[in-house]
Amino acid sequence: MTHSCGCDETLNAVDKIRRKGVSSVALPQAFEIKCSCDYTFMMTTHEAKCDACDMVYGVTPCSADSIENVVAVGINY
Repeated sequence: MTHSCGCDETLNAVDKIRRKGVSSVALPQAFEIKCSCDYTFMMTTHEAKCDACDMVYGVTPCSADSIENVVAVGINY
């Protein structure tokens, strides 16, 4: 899906977040993320990392309205 801002839902979401400079910007609402390692944590910014396994998650600003748009991009990505 392509959004008007040029973002799309791909595994490169974190690259886009970093390029836009919004990695540490707060999400409109926090998301409870259950990582693939079964650890659960609260994602409060557009980019977050699992404390247990270092899997990196991201969501672009124009997609931050739903947890379904959060993507895992890799460990220590």
